[in-house]
Amino acid sequence: MINNINKITRLKLTNSMLESSIFDQLAFNTSENKVFIFIVNLTSHINNVSTYWEYLSIQEKIKASKYYTEYLSKKYIISHGILRYILSFYTKQHPQKIEFNYNEYGKPFLKNSNIQFNISHSHNMVSYIIALNYRVGIDIELHDKNLNIEDVAALVLTTDEYKYLSSLKSRDKLRIFYILWTKKEALVKAIGQGLSYPINTIEVIRLLSGKGVLLNDKNNKLKQQWYCYELEVPENYSGAIGIENKIDEIVYLEMNN
Repeated sequence: MINNINKITRLKLTNSMLESSIFDQLAFNTSENKVFIFIVNLTSHINNVSTYWEYLSIQEKIKASKYYTEYLSKKYIISHGILRYILSFYTKQHPQKIEFNYNEYGKPFLKNSNIQFNISHSHNMVSYIIALNYRVGIDIELHDKNLNIEDVAALVLTTDEYKYLSSLKSRDKLRIFYILWTKKEALVKAIGQGLSYPINTIEVIRLLSGKGVLLNDKNNKLKQQWYCYELEVPENYSGAIGIENKIDEIVYLEMNN
């Protein structure tokens, strides 16, 4: 058992679109204890920008057109077009017809659906998580070697976490910091509050994958168990997911040309 997960499946596409040969492996089959992780390198989809543009809503097209550079605009079009494409598989709707609701912190949810999702960007990589019924969050981060770890860590880590990080050798600090950071961010994204939540109050240093942590829910009124799992991500990245239920299966799909 890896990462306290009973089953891990790894899939790769031979092109940028979902293939009928793997449809069965992308189905929940009534299992709520399974999640799907899609890993995408945006640069491998650059030739499909026009296709993804047609998937966007009018509001998303307006937003894409407001970016200062063509590069940023294309990243937005691809990442959000792919999100709609993935969700269309699970909702059986045309990508452009998919509608979202947003909570007070800006987290999107599907209208009239029990499919839960979340998205994370870092550099040219985007990760998506799809789950059934249970709220989820995902975070992926490229290791920034120019990051002033000590200053950022003082803001986002608990006292014990900061002490532990400070005790490490320099070569280990960057990797450990990002492991802690992605766990925290995945959890607050799952809750739906994002960085509005006091992230420096979440203790993850002893939180093993698949183990629960008590966190306040929306408006800090309800404490419940949330679960965190580290992800398999490309080299020099860290990643994690947060979810309000234990899972026993992860399906990874590398969605690149």
